[in-house]
Amino acid sequence: MVRHKEFDPDTAVADAMDLFWRRGYEATSVQDLVEHTGVGRRSMYDTFGDKHSLYLRALDRYLTLAEDGFREKAAADGLSAIRSLFSLLLESPADDFRGCLFVNSSTELGPSDDAVAERLAQHSAVARETLAGMIRQGQRDGSVTDRIDAETATAVAFNAWVGVRVQVRARTPRDQIIHDVEKLLALLNGSRT
Repeated sequence: MVRHKEFDPDTAVADAMDLFWRRGYEATSVQDLVEHTGVGRRSMYDTFGDKHSLYLRALDRYLTLAEDGFREKAAADGLSAIRSLFSLLLESPADDFRGCLFVNSSTELGPSDDAVAERLAQHSAVARETLAGMIRQGQRDGSVTDRIDAETATAVAFNAWVGVRVQVRARTPRDQIIHDVEKLLALLNGSRT
């Protein structure tokens, strides 16, 4: 009788997430997953099903980690919370061009994969609501201008958030991204730049 090597499924999902994040879904083969996770092919299929099922688990993990990161970004005022949220996006090393698995999945699989699209829509709603809460807080405490309604400010901030992740993936120089984020924060604050 052949013994299957024991492994930690959570670690395997984390390793798969890293690989899908770097390479994308289509460019990652089952053999790549076997080699990167150290989990045998049979054990992988027995535990996760197919490659797509493992991808969904990896995407779920990523989105949960991202949402947990959003929730941790409370600050003294709304604008500082937004700044902190954007700083979270820029904390990766300057040579890390993976971008964002949310954005990468949106462009690669979102248009054709209902299970992925559903997860992305749920995550978008959480991210938008988090930003909306920060903007409303900022309008109450005066750190975010009330000359822009909260819904419009949320739309602008959310699309800038997505854009920052695209810029990282496109290897835009970090100082340019920081400059753009500072312009967004000045706009939200009502400052003339």
